[in-house]
Amino acid sequence: MNGHAHLTDCGLAGIKAIPYGLHMCHFYETREDLAATLVPYFVAGLQKNERCIWITANPLDARAAEAQLTGTGLNVPAMARKGSLLIRDHSDWYGESLDAGQAIERWLEEERRALDEGYVGLRIAGNTAFVQPADWAAFMDYEQRADQAFASRRIVTLCSYRSNPRAATDVLEVARRHSCTLERPDDGWQIHTARPDLQPG
Repeated sequence: MNGHAHLTDCGLAGIKAIPYGLHMCHFYETREDLAATLVPYFVAGLQKNERCIWITANPLDARAAEAQLTGTGLNVPAMARKGSLLIRDHSDWYGESLDAGQAIERWLEEERRALDEGYVGLRIAGNTAFVQPADWAAFMDYEQRADQAFASRRIVTLCSYRSNPRAATDVLEVARRHSCTLERPDDGWQIHTARPDLQPG
């Protein structure tokens, strides 16, 4: 597509290089769990010269996310001024309601912009804690459409879901709408997927 390598660094211990086009999900229980996952994920992206966009929600809002990244030694204000890092709360990014088609087109435009500006790809994470039960079906449709739209692009995405309130049926529904699910049963992360190219080996 543009001569760059097809693989990038996930940033999470236990997971090797991952391909662009991957639309991942994980489940977290606490604010600390969330930060421990997303901070190294974004550090890896910034080190790989990817444009990084972090869409936040409670329990880790935009200000707290900035503080977490700053704690790694990154110059977050400088990266924000340059445009390599954008951190926004969900209400600032999506507005009052989510239009799936517009949201996906915006992500694809962000990818085009990143490549035009010399980045090797676009790295996204979004915390879905803001999704209300009445909006669940529509959000699952958005996730399905995003999974299809991102598959051939220089985009990697990690969607965060709170584990405590989710019924088993919801967990399965989320997993079906993503390329893979990331789990951390011990000290290292693992990928769970039906895709043979992502199986450990």
